[in-house]
Amino acid sequence: MSLKNSRYCRWLKRRLKQLKNLPVSLRVTLWYTLFLSLILLLFTGVILKMGEDYEKRTATRTLIKAVEKAGDRYMEKEGKFRAYDDNVYLALWSDQGELLQGTQPENAPRAAEPMFGRGPQPVVINGVPYHYLDLPLRPDKEEIRKGKFHGPGRFVRGYLADTVYSRYYRVLLVGALIALPLFLLLVTLGGYKIIKRSFAPVRAISEAARAIGETGDLSQRIPLDDSRDEIHQMGRTFNWMLGQLEELLEREKRFTSDVSHELRTPTAVIMAESEFGKDYTDNLEEAREEFQHIFQQSRRMSQLINQLLELSRLGNRKNLELVPVDLSKLIRETLEDYQKLPQSGKFQWEERIESGLQVLGDEPLLHRILSNYLDNALKFARSRIAVSLKKTQEGICLAVEDDGNGIPPGELDKIWNRLYQADPSRNKKQNMGLGLGLSFVAAAAKLMKGKVRAESQMGKGSTFFLWLPPQER
Repeated sequence: MSLKNSRYCRWLKRRLKQLKNLPVSLRVTLWYTLFLSLILLLFTGVILKMGEDYEKRTATRTLIKAVEKAGDRYMEKEGKFRAYDDNVYLALWSDQGELLQGTQPENAPRAAEPMFGRGPQPVVINGVPYHYLDLPLRPDKEEIRKGKFHGPGRFVRGYLADTVYSRYYRVLLVGALIALPLFLLLVTLGGYKIIKRSFAPVRAISEAARAIGETGDLSQRIPLDDSRDEIHQMGRTFNWMLGQLEELLEREKRFTSDVSHELRTPTAVIMAESEFGKDYTDNLEEAREEFQHIFQQSRRMSQLINQLLELSRLGNRKNLELVPVDLSKLIRETLEDYQKLPQSGKFQWEERIESGLQVLGDEPLLHRILSNYLDNALKFARSRIAVSLKKTQEGICLAVEDDGNGIPPGELDKIWNRLYQADPSRNKKQNMGLGLGLSFVAAAAKLMKGKVRAESQMGKGSTFFLWLPPQER
């Protein structure tokens, strides 16, 4: 017994392992088909049982009604008796077991003691199951007074074959055995088709992931129809993710190319000036001029590298310890410093700063953000720079406005990308930046749970915004 149980367990484990290797759509179909089969079997059993009980009750009513009808007709029509009615054999018997009128099934036993008041009784005749019912016939007082009644007591016995109602039961059973498997087959095939179609995006996701892993092509997308179920939503999310990854990869490629370009120029200048100075410099004045060019390009490279390192460190920080900062005071102090710069004297400065506005942030980062905004304004403004700070429904809003040439509408969303510079025709002479300042602003604002935006009109100027959540008092 133990060996048999062990073999059975190993067989069961193998079958379960094979089941796990089946496609999900087929496994789901098998499980719900099994569950539906159990429900249909239970439902069929209940229906057949109810049908059997109904047919039995119908047969009982038929037998009782036929026997009562035969007795009433005999009494009313003075001895006339009908021997067969509604598939029921009818016979008139005396109390002594003598057949007076009517008929009964062939080889039926002679009536012994009648079974009054017990309902239909089972009996087998020639291998065929029957039910019989006995109904006594008692003369009323009028019959006795007129002398119409004589002899022993009488009773009516009726026989009804069980096959009369069982054939209806067999028809119901055969119908159930034919209809229910067909129904189960149709439901299983239809369900499998629906499930397979619903899981199609999952297969497409798997194939797309495999193809991307083999080719590195992020431009591939999963083909989807207009369905709105959860799996198709997952497929759309996967396509959106692929789009984001493709955009990020392209951005990184452009960034790498831009950095290479930015570094290539000063490197080439340094090498050319060094080689020229080594081979052709004849006096100290010429050497000083060559070293000046080398120094300028080296400083530009150093600025680029330092800003890239700052952006990299800022991007690697997952969270920032935010402390209360009096932003109104910080902006006023920074503006005082900037207005002391030599180039600031040619601009008209406008300040609209509400007092006592505090935010949760990092003071050095806030200072860097404001400095980047002011540096841009000094580069591109023609005559006026406006700085405002106020409380709005969206939070504490800082705005720095200039009256420069403006930014083209198609470039407003791109200026926050690393190494991106808007059309240098805004101010060719002053636009000497590296295109990293606004990228730093966007990253720093995100760490402080803030957001940035720019608005611009060509020929009228630009406004740069920063929203920060206020400190809750």
